[in-house]
Amino acid sequence: MNYWWVSHGRNYESAINDGTLWWCRNPHGAADGSGELIKDLRKGDVVFNYFGPYVRAVSVVSETWEDSPRPEGYEQQVDEPGQGWLVRTQPLAQNLQLHRERAADITAVGEPGPFNAAGKPQQRYLSALTAEEGQELLAEAGVTAPQSSATSLRGLPGSTWGADEPDEKTLTTIRLEQAHLRKNLLRGRMTAPCAICGEHYPARLLIAGHIKPRTRSNDEERMDFEHNAMLTCALGCDALYEWGYVVVDAKGRIKAGQPAETPRIEAAVEALVGRNCTAFDEHTAAAFEENKRLMLEPQP
Repeated sequence: MNYWWVSHGRNYESAINDGTLWWCRNPHGAADGSGELIKDLRKGDVVFNYFGPYVRAVSVVSETWEDSPRPEGYEQQVDEPGQGWLVRTQPLAQNLQLHRERAADITAVGEPGPFNAAGKPQQRYLSALTAEEGQELLAEAGVTAPQSSATSLRGLPGSTWGADEPDEKTLTTIRLEQAHLRKNLLRGRMTAPCAICGEHYPARLLIAGHIKPRTRSNDEERMDFEHNAMLTCALGCDALYEWGYVVVDAKGRIKAGQPAETPRIEAAVEALVGRNCTAFDEHTAAAFEENKRLMLEPQP
């Protein structure tokens, strides 16, 4: 996964609403080398969408480049050839206000970064960022990094995503699901409570996960934030629930699930048992019951 900075002009709104990035060569033959980088974007890459003076959105690449005419809604330049390259994206967060001065403090100046030595935006469409710069910008914007357990799948059981080794298409799909669920569960909040422990955390430490295993959910259920999703913290509750160490009963109370193998896990479970799960209601009850059944009953 790579990180990119895109400097939008008046096409910003169309680019975000339609989930597109588009570039064509200079009509007078003076190639803009930064635009050529659009061919280097890959599925799952993170894009910081800048439209002065703020980074206003963060997107994830959903489809790599293809030849394409100028998209509808993009302002046409004088003598523009009208044929270029298009990359499709999915918004991870919108309505941000990360000021360029703070972004300039985080990123390196000069080539290939987005700012010059004076901290002003360069006349570049695309700029490559290092992993450290990308992760710090995400943290500054209050956006959960896609390399968290919810999106990279590190540490999560295979039943969460349905394969021992997820392929690129599966991983990208899960990232897009995560972005959709986070958007609707967080609703623009910078902090929110974990549904299991009840503690409030910054958005970057909360994971939007499915209530019942992803492989037991159809496509509609995987995107159903009202009936089959909740926010859990990355400090332990997410893993304890995903691995079945804790389950939620028919009254919304947290119960012990799978046997704890070590005293540390046992203590973590005991600290949660008896609490009310804040995500439990008439809409989510069925998904919690199905998850409990799958975690506790012997499976063929």
